[in-house]
Amino acid sequence: MTITVSFGITDEALTISSGDSLVVLAGGTVEVVTILSGGSATLSSGALAGAVTVEKGGTLLGGSLLVGYDEVFGLISGATFSNEGDGAYLSIESGGTARGVTLSGFSGASAILGIQSGGATTGTVVAGYGLEIVGYGGAASGDTVLNSGSLILEHGGTASAVTVLSGGTYSDGGTVSGDLDVASGPVTSTTVLGGVTVSSGGAFTLFGATVLSGAMVSLGTATEAESLTVSKGAVVLGPGSLLGQDDVAGAVSGVWLDEAELTILSGGTASGVSGDEASAIRIDLGGSAAGTVIVDGAEILDYGSAADTMEGDGGLTRVFSAGVTSGDIVSSGGKELVSAGGVASGTQVLSGGTLYVLASGKASGTVVSSGGKELVSSGGAASGTQVLTDGLLYVLASGATTGTVVSSGGKELLSSGGTAVETAVLSGGSEYVYSGSLDNHGTVSSGGAEAIYAGGTAGDLTLLSGGRLTDNGQVRVAGAGTLAGDIAGSGAIVELGGGDLLLSGGGAAFAGSAVISGGTIELGKSGQLGTGAVIFVSPASGSAVLQIDAGDAPAAGGTFANVISNFSGANDDIDLRSIAFVAGASATVVGSTLTLSDGGKTYKFTLAGTIAGAYPVLSDGHGGTLIDPTAGAPKAIEPKVVAFAHAAAAFAPPDAAKTALVSSTSPAGHTPFLHATASAGAGRL
Repeated sequence: MTITVSFGITDEALTISSGDSLVVLAGGTVEVVTILSGGSATLSSGALAGAVTVEKGGTLLGGSLLVGYDEVFGLISGATFSNEGDGAYLSIESGGTARGVTLSGFSGASAILGIQSGGATTGTVVAGYGLEIVGYGGAASGDTVLNSGSLILEHGGTASAVTVLSGGTYSDGGTVSGDLDVASGPVTSTTVLGGVTVSSGGAFTLFGATVLSGAMVSLGTATEAESLTVSKGAVVLGPGSLLGQDDVAGAVSGVWLDEAELTILSGGTASGVSGDEASAIRIDLGGSAAGTVIVDGAEILDYGSAADTMEGDGGLTRVFSAGVTSGDIVSSGGKELVSAGGVASGTQVLSGGTLYVLASGKASGTVVSSGGKELVSSGGAASGTQVLTDGLLYVLASGATTGTVVSSGGKELLSSGGTAVETAVLSGGSEYVYSGSLDNHGTVSSGGAEAIYAGGTAGDLTLLSGGRLTDNGQVRVAGAGTLAGDIAGSGAIVELGGGDLLLSGGGAAFAGSAVISGGTIELGKSGQLGTGAVIFVSPASGSAVLQIDAGDAPAAGGTFANVISNFSGANDDIDLRSIAFVAGASATVVGSTLTLSDGGKTYKFTLAGTIAGAYPVLSDGHGGTLIDPTAGAPKAIEPKVVAFAHAAAAFAPPDAAKTALVSSTSPAGHTPFLHATASAGAGRL
């Protein structure tokens, strides 16, 4: 049976069975037609059909196919597939064949021919705004792409004897096995790739292609490649752009990422890559990148290694477990995050940039300047950081730094459990130690400044002449040390023992306390402790000594400037190094005033807290005077003092032991040996 449509529109859905045929003459239109196996349809020139299904064994010849979704499992030949604005897709399914089909659309409304796995086209003409897509397992042969038409060969699709003429575009998603130069704009000479010839004036791009080992692809300016797979040994060069998801086991260099995600696989490398908003670079373990520029929200997920990265305008680098980055530049709006075992070295953090060093992350040799910030927190560690003008290093919550150098205009802030070791604060630099944080073994040079807030601690701090210390927390020194700069604040300076802590700067603004629980605090200049107090915490062994040098000693008839508290322990001493010891010197207490009488002159000291039963006066062994409290029992004399006394006794007159050479207030049973005997607590000879 033959159905003939001569003119007008047939809105009835037609099914053409085996042995039947449909003939549509010029001016006739069939809106819905299904051609079964053994059936056929012939459309004359000017005849139209829409919503066509050609089953396996069915045949459609000639005419024009309209908008809609058309499926071909059989044969379609000589038809024109056009788009009038409502969308059109002709799908050649497995076993289906299209011969001599012409695609025709217009700007913004392509007519699309899709060749599925097992489908094939022969002699297709892709004209204005037509789009032919050869999918995985599909095949195109002898096709021609004309002005404004496009052919996309997806990975797994095949093409043979295809020609792309001037104005046409070819996107290859297959494999690239040889060198390929994709210039910006239309090609200027014939290019042949995978069975496709792109003539002069045609355009060429890569889409989902695999670049095989040994091949080099050069992308020219304004040229794009999307979703590439770059095999080990393959190379892709810029300055063109990469889009989509691109995986690199080989090498990419100088490309621009346009809303792309670039993954550098093990053994892969990236150099000089730049990215824009929403782009990302992921570096897997064993991969590496160098000279990357990340801006406008782009991101590096770094498990491998990166060098010389630049982050700015919202760029973010993340360096995770086994990740290594070096020589990066983090600028305005840029961020670099190092954590979970990641390592960053030689990073430069500039204005508006931030380097985060978090849990188990490490950074070394960072340079922070011009408004840049480095934040070390939550178990992160940084070493060798240089903080320059307007740079800020912020250490908190179990973060730790070592060997930081803070130069003029730079700042280091320690807060909430942050720790810094061996920080050097140079002229013009500042360090701030807040509650719960610790600055250990730091040095403040001339012109530098350190401020310790309530609850903050500095351990074994060295304050050089010209440096400034504001102490409202604690400075704790275990052993010898020097505080030669200016001191202010109301905190504590604590000597823990084993050495001499010399205070020799300006202390007029200090209102805190000097705590001696072992060793010596030496006051080297007038008003060294300002209005502060001296507090003795008598050690179980050794000595706790307050040494007052000439600059801070009270004048004859005067009173020492600072209150002395708990000066009563068996191992406590005041060493008046500049007041010459004279035989017969004594010390008495009336109320809270201790008065030293020595050589006809008196010197007064204001006491607080616990007061001893007596204050014998001895020579300090250096020509000065030692006040050595005792509660009424003889004080043990250290071995070297005893040895000195035994040696001196050999040269003493026979009645020397009967002659009291020091204060008549010495307790019963306490017999001094010589004027030169040093304090047992001080142990000095």
